[in-house]
Amino acid sequence: MGQKRPYEHQKAQKEVKELESYQCMVCWEVNPKAHGHHLIPYSEGGSAAMQNMMTLCPSCHTKYHNGELKIDIHRF
Repeated sequence: MGQKRPYEHQKAQKEVKELESYQCMVCWEVNPKAHGHHLIPYSEGGSAAMQNMMTLCPSCHTKYHNGELKIDIHRF
């Protein structure tokens, strides 16, 4: 199981979802259950900066973590 994220990371994940109107940045689905995703993972030292966050729908987020979806972080 992953590390529990500090409050500033949880806050940034919530803020990015609100900023991007809960719209997945991969498939463009709007989903109220969207996830705030770290481009550079928190577990690898990724920051809570908005530049390190994006919104993913639950399906795309699962695909990403299962290795079925690649995200070019230089695109963002």
